[in-house]
Amino acid sequence: MYSKSQGFTLTELMITVAVLAILLSIAIPTYSNQQKKNRLEDARAALIENVYFMEQFYIKKHSFKQNSTTWPTLPHKATTYFDIAFTSSAKRELPNRYKLRASPNSSYSSRENRFLEIDHHGNVQLCTKEKSRKCQSF
Repeated sequence: MYSKSQGFTLTELMITVAVLAILLSIAIPTYSNQQKKNRLEDARAALIENVYFMEQFYIKKHSFKQNSTTWPTLPHKATTYFDIAFTSSAKRELPNRYKLRASPNSSYSSRENRFLEIDHHGNVQLCTKEKSRKCQSF
C-alpha cells in the first residue's frame, strides 16, 4: 500500500520563509512611516486647536499676548511625541502676531528630525532640523 508523507519539504519551507521575509521587508518600513505620519497629524491637530484658542483670546483682549512680556497659557502644550510652545518671547513680537512650534520631545527626537510650525494666520509648515532648514506646507 502507498503511504503519503505528512509534512512539508525543506524546499517548501525555505520558499515560505523567503516570501515572508520579502513581505516583512516591505511592511515594516511602510508601517513605521505611517506611524510617523500619524504622530505629525496629532501634533498638527493640537496646533490647530491652539490657534482656535488664540483667536478667541484675541477677540477678548485685542492682542495675542497676555501682557507685554508673556503669552497666554496654551490649552495643548504637548502630544505624546511632540512638545508645543511659542517660537519667540512675547517681548519680541507684535501684539497681532505669533508662531507656535511642535518639536519632537526628548524621548522621540532621536527618531524624528522634523517639526511643525503654525503662524497667526493658521499656515502650517513641516520643517527639517538640518543645517539648511527646509520647510514646506503641511
